[in-house]
Amino acid sequence: CVIHPDAPSYKEKSINELYTLHEKQKIHEYQNRVCQVEKASFTPLVYSTNGGMGKQAKAFHKRVARLLADKTQERYSDIMNCMRNQLSFAMLRSTLISVRGARGRRVTGYKSLLSNISFNLIPQAQDYECS
Repeated sequence: CVIHPDAPSYKEKSINELYTLHEKQKIHEYQNRVCQVEKASFTPLVYSTNGGMGKQAKAFHKRVARLLADKTQERYSDIMNCMRNQLSFAMLRSTLISVRGARGRRVTGYKSLLSNISFNLIPQAQDYECS
């Protein structure tokens, strides 16, 4: 879950209250199904658009980084840095996709040449002609 703490609806709450609220919502929504049907554990991952993360998400990242550091015999700090970078770019990529749209196959019905499209970057010659 990604929250925007600067939203008007969250004006009266602190960032820690928002993380706790959304973690509890996710637990209430998914905990029973995951435990009963999937026979697994559930950890809600709550992030903010400002770059922060909830208490359980921090614990999750620390645990995964520790396990990877032990397995690969690399430094914990290097693993954590890599994980944070990957997370940052993944969130940025998803934001760009939601704003710009996903890149996919080209629409085959579109036949216009790029040189024929006016982006209004170069003024037309008649704009500078004297009459």
